[in-house]
Amino acid sequence: DNEGGEPKWKEGRLDMKIRHGPSIVQGTLLLTDGLNGASGNIHLDKKDGGLAPGQFVAFYTLDGNECLGSGVISERHWD
Repeated sequence: DNEGGEPKWKEGRLDMKIRHGPSIVQGTLLLTDGLNGASGNIHLDKKDGGLAPGQFVAFYTLDGNECLGSGVISERHWD
């Protein structure tokens, strides 16, 4: 439990599932507001032309055995 403390990590390589469907993509998540701030940037290893605000992304360990959490793609995606 790390409630209220510094993040255990600020940048990590993860498997990610975006949108409905079986595809898993790899990329890097950079937390910009710590674990409690719930904001970050994603850099996918391969381009995905179907991203849109409001879609969810689920984050998994690279071995795919554990779901670490999820988030919503914001309008800032295109900034």
